Amino acid sequence: MVLARDWFARWVEAERGHFILLLPVAMGAAILVYFALPSEPPLWVAAALPVGALLALGASWRFPYARFLAWLLLAGAIGFARAEYRSATMPPMPPIPSGVVSVSGFVARVEMLPNTARVVLRAPRIDHGPTLRRLVRLKLRPGDAPPAPGALVKAYALLFGPDPPAYPGGWQQGRDEYFANLAAVGVALTPLKQLRPAPPSQWRDALQALRLEIATQILRALPLSTGAIAVTLLTGDEQIIPPGERQGFILSGLAHILAVAGLHVGIVMGIVFVLARWGLSRSAWMALHWPGKPIAAVLALAGGAGYALLTGAHLPILRSLAMASLVTLGVLLGRRAVSLRGLALAAMILLLATPEAILSASFQMSFSAVAALIAGYEAVHPIWRRFHAGRSMLGAGLMHVAELAFTSLLAGGASMPFSAYQFQQIEPYWIPANLVAVPLTALWIMPWGLAGLALLKLHLAWLAFKPMGWGIAIIVWMTAHIATWPDALLKVAPMPGAAILLIAAGLAWLCLWRSAARLAGAGLIAAGLVAALLARPPDVLVSADARLIGIRQGGQVLLVEMPKASSFTLEQWRAVWGWASLVPSACSAATCRIGAVLYAATPVTDCQGARLLVSPVSQPGCAGAVILDARRAARDGALAAWVSPARIRLVTDRAFEGVRPWVPNLSQP
Repeated sequence: MVLARDWFARWVEAERGHFILLLPVAMGAAILVYFALPSEPPLWVAAALPVGALLALGASWRFPYARFLAWLLLAGAIGFARAEYRSATMPPMPPIPSGVVSVSGFVARVEMLPNTARVVLRAPRIDHGPTLRRLVRLKLRPGDAPPAPGALVKAYALLFGPDPPAYPGGWQQGRDEYFANLAAVGVALTPLKQLRPAPPSQWRDALQALRLEIATQILRALPLSTGAIAVTLLTGDEQIIPPGERQGFILSGLAHILAVAGLHVGIVMGIVFVLARWGLSRSAWMALHWPGKPIAAVLALAGGAGYALLTGAHLPILRSLAMASLVTLGVLLGRRAVSLRGLALAAMILLLATPEAILSASFQMSFSAVAALIAGYEAVHPIWRRFHAGRSMLGAGLMHVAELAFTSLLAGGASMPFSAYQFQQIEPYWIPANLVAVPLTALWIMPWGLAGLALLKLHLAWLAFKPMGWGIAIIVWMTAHIATWPDALLKVAPMPGAAILLIAAGLAWLCLWRSAARLAGAGLIAAGLVAALLARPPDVLVSADARLIGIRQGGQVLLVEMPKASSFTLEQWRAVWGWASLVPSACSAATCRIGAVLYAATPVTDCQGARLLVSPVSQPGCAGAVILDARRAARDGALAAWVSPARIRLVTDRAFEGVRPWVPNLSQP
């Protein structure tokens, strides 16, 4: 007991200053608890939890360990309360009529697509109904010119609400659209009729018009194959990229090049910083009398903020800006700010602003990658410094390549489990691809892109966009070839929530501490990987509309596909069973027995001794069998069943989603 107490005291002393890093972990964990609840808690809970935590903090103030636990409790209470308040203040999801409707609204955003464009309408009205507090997104017909941002437009369209999850625990489109403030998405059936031109005084609309002008000038100078990438890098609009080209970037592990985030804002700020330092050093008087480095840092931050606004100010780039602000503050105060503390502060700021972000792939992958980079380089810095000392030019070049590979290994390795969890896929060739693409983007593509922006109003931007396209063409050529390599994309089965939580906890433990105790995090990561590998896929899946039914039999899945079955659901199912092949069912009769499962295309009263009855129609029921039919799917959403000799385990999507404001058919109009 004494030895354990002494070890704990030594560990606390060794980790002094790092315990504060647990505050965003506690806040994030509480937010995850909120989103995992089966029903919405009363709103008074949002006020009671922080008050109770503050009382606990006051009562434990004289006891260091208890005080620290109270701080964690307070961080968690604030995170839970913020998530609940955020949900409560979002506008309710309105009912979406079926069939052709009239839609009008103000153009808030124009997004370029490969062959057309789509617009986001604010203050929309459907069939002359009340003005909605949410947005509507419409895809235009090919050839229809998009209107200017800010204009009041009208069109006839087909609108669709969010699709239900493809399987229990699958992607919740309804939750994403709820927090994105979307009411519906749809397709315009007629050209947009302008009812009122755009006012000239709205700065948001002017910013959207600038994005549209940049995209137009890029596509005049470059073909779509390279121009689409240039548009993405300079406006943040990645919907314009052709699907085949996007897939090449995904297969080569370069999808992060297309997602404007920390890499891009870091490049922009680095270019502005270097140019500012160079400009200030041209004058001897300014170099002697002005603080060149702080001024350059502030100008770089301003350049990064401008780039963030131009590209849409999405979550990943806001995280990078938060970190950059701390770096700038550190430069002004003469202190180091690129640290885990800065990352922790940025995480808390973003979680308080948008608590739902913790569920997104961008948050999980970006913060895990940055945490691994900071902790990894802190761990190897002494060894790295010895290798750098006294190296020749060749040795320095090799060390630079090694650093790039190490950076890719840290960032890619830390974010890979979250990529597998979110997208059910792994790209094994990310290191060689990044060794070429990242330096080329930083040293050639982005500098020419910024030069093009500077020349935009002079109508000379094409002089810079042309060489920018040359660099992009090299990356596009490389991704096309990597996509042909063996196993360029490894599909993985959906990861259980417990597995990714273990991996996340292990990664956090590994990154947050400095002593040897941090290695316990590797054990947690290993446990998470084992849990993911041991997860058994379901034996039966039924879609939410019962138009798709899959029954696993050995190494293949027998698929029953009814007319108008969802192709999106079918694509999602392909990852559920991993390497098992989906083959059309050979059942030609009204009923078909597959092991303990009976498939019935028509109502039956005799289950023929089967323990599980699945059907695309409503069944009257039969003794001794669990029934998964159209009636139950309509009530409970997608259905999954595991059949074993001892029992049948059934999981419904309704059990996963619960009764929450974003769940379709349960939101109050």
